[in-house]
Amino acid sequence: MTGSRVGRWLLDVALAVAVAAAAVVLTSELTAGLPGSAQLILLSLAVIYGLALILRRVVPLAVLAVQAVTATAYALLGMPVVMLGPAALVTLYTVAVRLTRRTALVSLGVTEVLLGVLLWVGPWHPGLAAVAQYAALLAAAWFLGDIVRRWQRAAAEHARRAVELDQAREELARLAVNAERVRIARELHDVVAHSMSVIAVHAGSGRLAAVRDPEAARRALEVVEESSRTALAEMRRLVTVLRDADESAPDLAPAPDLTRIHRLVAEVAAAGVQVDVRTEGDLAAVPAGVSLAAYRIVQEALTNVVRHVGPTRVHLTVSIGGDRVRLEVDDEGGGRIVKAADPMGTGHGTVGMRERALLYGGELSIGPRPDGGWRVAGWLPCTVAQR
Repeated sequence: MTGSRVGRWLLDVALAVAVAAAAVVLTSELTAGLPGSAQLILLSLAVIYGLALILRRVVPLAVLAVQAVTATAYALLGMPVVMLGPAALVTLYTVAVRLTRRTALVSLGVTEVLLGVLLWVGPWHPGLAAVAQYAALLAAAWFLGDIVRRWQRAAAEHARRAVELDQAREELARLAVNAERVRIARELHDVVAHSMSVIAVHAGSGRLAAVRDPEAARRALEVVEESSRTALAEMRRLVTVLRDADESAPDLAPAPDLTRIHRLVAEVAAAGVQVDVRTEGDLAAVPAGVSLAAYRIVQEALTNVVRHVGPTRVHLTVSIGGDRVRLEVDDEGGGRIVKAADPMGTGHGTVGMRERALLYGGELSIGPRPDGGWRVAGWLPCTVAQR
């Protein structure tokens, strides 16, 4: 039994004991002059009437039936049923909370009729005004329980919808990741196809030059060796990200790379965003797969600035050095805020940037800058190819 259930059970026991004690006190005052056996029966009825509340959450209709029987016996023995106290109010409240509205309404009607009959035929008739008042109390307890039942049902429905929305968001995120991976896989396929074309051309050239120009044949074989290694690496990444077959029409446009970064900046500038560009190193020497991933990361970062910030100033740095490509995209903010950025980076575009960085074993941080604006910074590992 959980702690909450134990707490509810203890509350019901305390409530039942208190109601039973009140009924016993009231009954004992009325039975002071009666024989001992009559007193014992009436006090027993009062105890049963009150203690039945212990089971009100489990079998509310049975509790109401027990109270009806004990109240009827109490009245037939010459005692006014109103001296049994408010236990029936608690039971009707519970019936309205835990049972269907139709069942609860029938229970209320039966209880109201039984109360009127017992007060009318009993030894003490309080008058029509008092009977109406007692009936109103029973109805009030029932209506309170009916309101609570509706609240509980609405809360359960809201909780169910919240769970469904969470599941839908998770499914959309999963589909976004899969769609982005398929897109990456298609682009990697283009990179591999380019490498294979280079291999085919240089293999043919090497074969023709093998006899008359051994040095040219050696250089061609070096290109074939380097290109085949690059193609193998990209194929491994392709298998890693590809999940489902994509039957959409292939994109015949060449895959972009870092050498086209200035063209991308020009397109962003046309949208009203001023971009300060700083590049270091030979952009054309970056392997095709890494260059494509870095280009897509910068493209998505600049697109987010245009979409979510509007006209502003952006500082873009692409640095090639050692075995890494370092990327930094800093916007100064200050433009229109269309949509608050998510500090955890869970948007579909952010998913794509992270997927591309992780695919090559790199790192990417996305978040607000201390002095305002937004920052995308990270690096991709690469070995600069010899030209």
